[in-house]
Amino acid sequence: MACSASYVTADAVAQFFCRGEGYGAGSEPTQDDMARYIRKGAARINMSLSASAQCACTWNSYAEDFLQELNMIMAALLINCPDCSRHLNQEAKEFYAAYISEQLELLRSGKLELCAGHTAADYPALGIIQYSLTDRNAVQMIVNYEAQS
Repeated sequence: MACSASYVTADAVAQFFCRGEGYGAGSEPTQDDMARYIRKGAARINMSLSASAQCACTWNSYAEDFLQELNMIMAALLINCPDCSRHLNQEAKEFYAAYISEQLELLRSGKLELCAGHTAADYPALGIIQYSLTDRNAVQMIVNYEAQS
């Protein structure tokens, strides 16, 4: 799955954080505003994913849900909506900001694995290297490799 311009819709963010009973007309962010903040959040996610080469892989089944959650929280933190403050007080904003920062760092460093196939930085891997001390053995290694292909 490739990195995306957004992992969540403006309606999902609005329903979760910024809309509901008692909101005054004009106090809600517009769909365009929310979409812009969603794209800004997704850009930060994509930079972290790109740093650990996780944009060009097949994601695990949980990856999409995880990225939607990150994108939703990031958009809610970025939106300047007075009515959203009822749902996100200063303590909650600080908690979510620390959580997002930690998750982005784990993605960037490759310690949080979204790609299928155990590709994370902390996953042990084994490779075999052949080494030749003579030209004759080097030629034989090439012949053996071509025979396997």
